[in-house]
Amino acid sequence: MRGIAGLLLIGAAGAAPAQGWGGSLGYATDNVYRGVSLSSGRPAWLADLHYGIGTDWTVGLGASQERPPFQDAGAQFTLYLDRRWRLDEDWSAKLGVVHYESPWNVWRDELNYNELTAAIGWRGRWRASLALSPDTPGVFSYLGAPTGFAAAAELSYRQPLAGRLAADVGLGYARLHAAGLDYAYGNVGLSYGVGDVYLYTSLLWATPDATQYNTGSAERRRWVTSLVWNF
Repeated sequence: MRGIAGLLLIGAAGAAPAQGWGGSLGYATDNVYRGVSLSSGRPAWLADLHYGIGTDWTVGLGASQERPPFQDAGAQFTLYLDRRWRLDEDWSAKLGVVHYESPWNVWRDELNYNELTAAIGWRGRWRASLALSPDTPGVFSYLGAPTGFAAAAELSYRQPLAGRLAADVGLGYARLHAAGLDYAYGNVGLSYGVGDVYLYTSLLWATPDATQYNTGSAERRRWVTSLVWNF
């Protein structure tokens, strides 16, 4: 549902992260984040490097390729800090802060923004999350873009099928005050793991207002496949 950027951010309220260094490298047929294509419907690479401090804290830097309309390819960077809790054998929770930067983007000043995130999960299967931002940009134009409050709520479920094959389904809703937009988005698909490599393929969709927000693709439904190596 969150596309390749979401695959890399330590966002799931599941098992506690391992201590020390870890990361991911991957490639996807599109970089879709909360129903919006950051790569104008084109393939994109992704990377992440993080450090687990004890079993509770994680600090990391993520990056994914973006290609805004009428611009050359660039990258979006995400610096994040997470605090996790194991509530009991079944439930876990997370609070985090995320800072976004797009240094090669024409609208880089507007795309320098922040989020506070919270999530709760059950047995690594159900997950509910909320992201709040005071300064997310609105619709872009030659004058730039206003910034303001934004919120995104998501609910996802993973159903193991056989071995490491699983079915994934998710729903999300975003409110972008500076853009004057509300839209819903979701996904349904499959994931499969072999060793430290994971393959995700999903049908992603979004309601019409999503295409008005910083996207060069008018498609509201698309299949996206991602291949991710975790180390």
